[in-house]
Amino acid sequence: MGRGDRQLGTAHFIARRILRPAGRDPAQRVFSRPIVVIAVLGIVVGMAVMILTVGIATGFQREVRAKVTGAGGHIRIESIGQTDPKETPRLEIGQPFYPWLDTVPGIAHIQAIATKPGIIETGEEIQGVVVKGVGSDHDWRFIHAHLVAGALPAIGDSTRPIDLLLSRHLSRLLAIAVDDTITVYLVRGHDDIRPRRFRVCGLYATGLEQLDHQMVYVDIDHLQRFAQWGLKAELQVHDTIGPEGIRVEAWAYGGDRIYRYAWPGTALEGKGPHWIQATGDTTISVVVSDADGTIPDTAWVRFEAGIRTRSGPFLGRDEVAVARGGSGGSHGRYAGAFEVLLDDFREVDAFDERIYAEYLGVGLRSVSVKQRFPEIFAWLELLDTNVVVVIVLMIIVAIINMTSALLILILERTAMIGTLKALGASNGAISRIFLIDAGYILGAGIGLGIVLGVLLALVQQWYGIISLPLESYYVEAVPVELSWWRIALLGLGTMLVCLLALIIPSSLVARIAPARAIRFQ
Repeated sequence: MGRGDRQLGTAHFIARRILRPAGRDPAQRVFSRPIVVIAVLGIVVGMAVMILTVGIATGFQREVRAKVTGAGGHIRIESIGQTDPKETPRLEIGQPFYPWLDTVPGIAHIQAIATKPGIIETGEEIQGVVVKGVGSDHDWRFIHAHLVAGALPAIGDSTRPIDLLLSRHLSRLLAIAVDDTITVYLVRGHDDIRPRRFRVCGLYATGLEQLDHQMVYVDIDHLQRFAQWGLKAELQVHDTIGPEGIRVEAWAYGGDRIYRYAWPGTALEGKGPHWIQATGDTTISVVVSDADGTIPDTAWVRFEAGIRTRSGPFLGRDEVAVARGGSGGSHGRYAGAFEVLLDDFREVDAFDERIYAEYLGVGLRSVSVKQRFPEIFAWLELLDTNVVVVIVLMIIVAIINMTSALLILILERTAMIGTLKALGASNGAISRIFLIDAGYILGAGIGLGIVLGVLLALVQQWYGIISLPLESYYVEAVPVELSWWRIALLGLGTMLVCLLALIIPSSLVARIAPARAIRFQ
């Protein structure tokens, strides 16, 4: 064993004897013991407070971020011309990045949505809402976790085509219950308001005012059709057949209403009506487009018995077998925006820049959740400031407690210090003894404080003893998130800072003269 090890071992031995004297020392029992106990208790309380402060702040941030992102994704891809947050202009669903974007590492899911402003009317109340249309690709995990009554809407189910999911706040405000049928007026532009009937299939409650106070969920097909984002082609076969054949006329709906009609395989032009002559089975089709470049739609009609004439001017159409069909309209190929969900919230800014730079074409932009809800994230950042303030205050209290305890120990052991100096001990060696005592006291206080803080945090996690108003804090009970690396960092950081701060008071031993100290004893 080297000289340094022997000196360190001796310092530890003396330090332990100071805190735990071998014999009965009335002075030690009267003065230093209560001071040491008070110092330990102060550190215990301070450490527990720091753990709870960090855990609660982290829990709040996690819960609120999960709710905000669960309601609208981490990143939204939308039209660069969108100016109204309640209404999304049309975008083609067939984008180069959809739906394979979720195969990029770090991106969990992408889904198409649309929103329109609306008004819910009951017998005595009306309320403005935002109607959010979702498709079969929608991730319902967040809403399902906050479903309080009923069921989720059946998207794309022809047996339940008018399902609507309402918030509990709106249901109470408008006195609407599950299975009630309500009228929702959808708003398009400034003067186009049309009623739609829906059945309330379920109720949800998230605690987010931006969501609960205005958002209702329906099948996106309702908004696609109402907004007339696509084109719908129809072929009308008139009721009579004449010598020229059978009369067919094209009709178009949606788009910008500046229509163009193409009749593949024929010389026909315009919407008609046109006379069609044929023998045997014949199929006539029309492709409708518009000046705005809307995705075209196709309709067709098939005459399965041919067209024939007889003596007399007309033949009844019921003597000709007619079948009609088409692609059903191109409205289903449009959405209002895309919501992107990430694996890690901390990657929001990086993926926002990456998606915009690498995957979006002309006319599109990406908007992060931080940009959409700046007030919420400003509040969450303020929590970080509060945590820093609490930690600093608790460390200052711990330093004051430890300084008081250390000074009492030094003054109480004045004679011992004089004796050690008379035997040749240096001021540094003696200061090291009292810093080791401080380390023992800090270690005991920090260890017990960690146990107390973790125990209180677990009790709150399991039982939710401290509740909160959901409308004000977004959560029903104080959330606590325990992170072992944060707890370890708090403990080690507190120990290091306090020991560094105690170097100055421990240097008091240099002012003690051996002769006076021994004579004082």
